[in-house]
Amino acid sequence: MQGSIRESYLMKTVFSAVSALALVANATPAAAQDAPASRVEAAQATVDYLFPEGTYEKMMRGTMEQMTGQMMESMMDIPMRRLVAQMDLPEDKVADLGEATMREMMEVLDPHFIERMQLTNSVMMDGMVDVMTTMEPAMREGLAEAYADKFTAAELNEMTAFFATPTGTKYAENAMMIFMDPKMMAKMQESMPKIMEAMPGLIGKAKEATAHLPPPRKPEDLTEEERERIETLATGD
Repeated sequence: MQGSIRESYLMKTVFSAVSALALVANATPAAAQDAPASRVEAAQATVDYLFPEGTYEKMMRGTMEQMTGQMMESMMDIPMRRLVAQMDLPEDKVADLGEATMREMMEVLDPHFIERMQLTNSVMMDGMVDVMTTMEPAMREGLAEAYADKFTAAELNEMTAFFATPTGTKYAENAMMIFMDPKMMAKMQESMPKIMEAMPGLIGKAKEATAHLPPPRKPEDLTEEERERIETLATGD
């Protein structure tokens, strides 16, 4: 009788231990899957689809350059009085200005202004492409870390599995570029006049917010010691 009880107790103990080990074994893959290193690795696979190498060049060369050119063209046709209104001139002085645009003004002042700006924009964009391309690996790493913070490894794997499908690949390839689409750019251009109209009011609010601060000091307001300090900061000596 006692032997049967002892055997039954041993069997229960063994069964409990085996069950506990089974639970640990089953839980281990899930825990490991969600470990920080694994999540970053899963995020990197996701980012490979969303932000492949060469994305910055693709975004900036052609798309960004075109957008910048279109915005410049749009600004050229804004009446000068709207632009000058942001320079804190007296209202009566602004009211005296006509409806001439910057384009009309520059046709007299610099007939080559548009071409000059286009060439400048092209050179600047080429330089920025080179700079942004060198930054791209760090950006991809940061993006992977951000995705790892926001999503679990399982969720990231689901996204990557979707991106591996034809529809998912098409979406991923366009996810970063969609905001540069000509239709989006056209809507942004339409908003430029509204932005320009809003600027004087925003500048006025900024002045109200800083009205309690003393005005910036002029060079003649500085002490000799402060002038020397500024000179040291400027020259590095």
